[in-house]
Amino acid sequence: MIGLYTQTLRLALVIMARVEVEENVELFVQDWGSGTPFVFIHGWPLSHRMFEYQYIQLPREDIRCIGIDLRGYGQSSKPWSEYDIDMFADDIKSVLDELNVDDVTLVGFSMGGGIVTRYMSRHNEEHVGRLALLGAASPVLTERPDFPEGIDKAVFTDLAKGCYQDRAKVSSEFTNSIFHSEPSTELKDWFQNMSMESSPQAMADSIESVGDMDLRSDLNDITVPTLICHGVHDQACPFELTAEKLHEGIENAELVRFEESSHALFYEEKEKLNQQLVEFSEYTQ
Repeated sequence: MIGLYTQTLRLALVIMARVEVEENVELFVQDWGSGTPFVFIHGWPLSHRMFEYQYIQLPREDIRCIGIDLRGYGQSSKPWSEYDIDMFADDIKSVLDELNVDDVTLVGFSMGGGIVTRYMSRHNEEHVGRLALLGAASPVLTERPDFPEGIDKAVFTDLAKGCYQDRAKVSSEFTNSIFHSEPSTELKDWFQNMSMESSPQAMADSIESVGDMDLRSDLNDITVPTLICHGVHDQACPFELTAEKLHEGIENAELVRFEESSHALFYEEKEKLNQQLVEFSEYTQ
């Protein structure tokens, strides 16, 4: 039965569950705390666990943290199929329908930022009261005739090819590239292990999908209050190509610069990000 919500573990206010989004495809969901619901969508090639430093703090501020492993990543099903941002957006809709939550703050990081941008347009902002875009790979990254400042699309094609040739090296190089200041070896190892939990097919297909996407027209459909948080040293999703374009294109948006971060603002300036999210949870129009 599609939509089956199977609770597998409950400890106090922690729920770990699987939501069936189509036959034989289940998404892993971690649901911590109570209060204002925040739904976290991870980036490539990670899982819901990347938001650990949000999950351990925000529930203390009456924020319910719902983390979803995208199809092909983390503890979710890894079917042999094509992977793209439309499919990911539809999967999120199925999870929110099944959890029966409304007025959520939908939080997307990197590729997850592109996915939630598409969700807002494709699903008419259903269930969503606020949007938070963190180091978002949105609205468009690659060079095209009307966007000559974009990144060469070959960068994304090469990453996809690398997933089938030496995926461990691709994951390691990506991890090394996302920090402004050098993290501990142990933290990088944690990210590497998280990356290697993903399906190689999902990694390859979805990074190509990021290279193909153009979400500029989707921005017109975003009407909810939107928080844009972005590291000024970000090389994966350069500030001028993404954060500034999002701020220009979304009518009701606030842009917050993270001066000490590259792509991994969720770790490098976690205290600042957590405070921004807490304040955003209290925002009323």
